[in-house]
Amino acid sequence: MFKKLKDLILKNKLFVFKKDLDLDHLDSQDLSRFSEQDIILETESDLQTYLPDVLGQALARTWVDKRFLDAFFEYPVEILERGGVYLPDHIELEFLKEEKSRPKVSVYEKTKSGRKKILELKLIMVAER
Repeated sequence: MFKKLKDLILKNKLFVFKKDLDLDHLDSQDLSRFSEQDIILETESDLQTYLPDVLGQALARTWVDKRFLDAFFEYPVEILERGGVYLPDHIELEFLKEEKSRPKVSVYEKTKSGRKKILELKLIMVAER
């Protein structure tokens, strides 16, 4: 039974290893846009206004889409660009997803003395009645 399952997985490529991910592979995936129009973030005000919504969408998608999780883990800036969101060159993204923790993305500004955290989002789900 396990051999049949393994053959099925390999035949249909149901499992993607991180080392197999590259930018060409990402182009063939359906990594949908974050907005109908491009979002070009140039100022800190733009980042504070628009980036939480965009990153919230990305974090939510990592929760339900393994391919997107792998891609966003490896290439967060490129995934945003393919989704129509463009960051200034002095902004870095760091995406973390550890085994038993919820996904988290931190946004840093590169400075002369290193980098400064300007935003952090963590996926938290709340069930209400």
